Amino acid sequence: MYIPILEALYARDYDVTEDQGPHQSATTTALLVLATFFVALRFYARWIKSFAYASDDWLLVAALVVTFITGALNYGMIANGLGKHMSVVPPETLTQFFKLLLGFECVYVTAVMLVKLSVLQMYLRIFPSTAFKYTAWGIGAVVVAWWIAIVLVCIFQCTPIPKAWNPSLPGHCIDLKASFVGNAIPNIATDVAILCMPVGQVWHLQVNMAQKLSLLFMFLLGSFVLFASIYRFTTIMHWQIEDTTWTLAEACTWCVVESACGVISACLPTLRPVMMKISSQWGSLNSSRRGGTRTTGLSGGKSRGFGSDSAGLVTIGGGGTGASATASGRRPGPRSHAFSKMDESAADNHSLDEYPLQSPSPPNGKNNGIQVQSEFAVQHSSSGSRSDDDHKHYR
Repeated sequence: MYIPILEALYARDYDVTEDQGPHQSATTTALLVLATFFVALRFYARWIKSFAYASDDWLLVAALVVTFITGALNYGMIANGLGKHMSVVPPETLTQFFKLLLGFECVYVTAVMLVKLSVLQMYLRIFPSTAFKYTAWGIGAVVVAWWIAIVLVCIFQCTPIPKAWNPSLPGHCIDLKASFVGNAIPNIATDVAILCMPVGQVWHLQVNMAQKLSLLFMFLLGSFVLFASIYRFTTIMHWQIEDTTWTLAEACTWCVVESACGVISACLPTLRPVMMKISSQWGSLNSSRRGGTRTTGLSGGKSRGFGSDSAGLVTIGGGGTGASATASGRRPGPRSHAFSKMDESAADNHSLDEYPLQSPSPPNGKNNGIQVQSEFAVQHSSSGSRSDDDHKHYR
């Protein structure tokens, strides 16, 4: 009864040879490759600064692995009819497709949950404010609760459960379109909350407006994952149960896109050391081509920052120009960065600890703000050799 009823409900005013599969496969592959590339860059950035890998790094690796599983399930659904009109897909193939779709829904929300937890863990490492920590834990609890609820809904969407992939069985199923909408709205809401979390902390930094805007821009680089979530939500509205394999194709692929974009966005704020390394090597190459130049810069002469017309960019991951904040209030070493510094006591055994960005206690015992200490370095270089006196630090 299954196929005749569906054909009666869905008039054939379309080309039965249409197939979105190749396009969806190419999109899935491209995003998986990009996500892997950015995670590799994130780990390379921490290796450049010799920082130990933290829990947020490993959570993101787990998110990448689950995103790959999501992509693999999407490939499997494409091989079993996703992207084609359901009237041309054999019944036994449809059964396999719906089984894969059930697993796909559960794995997708797991990938999204791990990305969100990774970002929250990074925030906890950077901002030690008690109120901020409570906020992060609260949002994290909401994310985990959302994940549990969606997984349970996916598994028990039909009674009995096998009816989810065999509609001919007696029983009933929930309104899947309503469940998809219920999935998307909390997902988008928590994305917005996580993106907005650092704004208050950054705004209270004792730095100039240009530096605050630089920091906010850095944290908001990941906002494109929010747009991916919103667009995926719009694709769900095109779904029609009588032609699921065709009308759900774009939404399924955008689940992979959203997961991969989440992984990429979580990596972007940490990539400044890689950019600085590339910039430094490019500058050295240009200098050698010109036969030697005289440069003035910040932190080893890599770029111009404070004291110039441009504002230094305060970054996560180290190596960036601009303000350096330390927990101890002491002058940071040459390898300090915006939110972390080398633990000098551990330097001998090559182990590094990262100190969070926090407010030093003023005389009245209240934490009224975050102090940021600036370090200036002026370097004079020429085509000849350079002596130790050529590199001086100012603060």
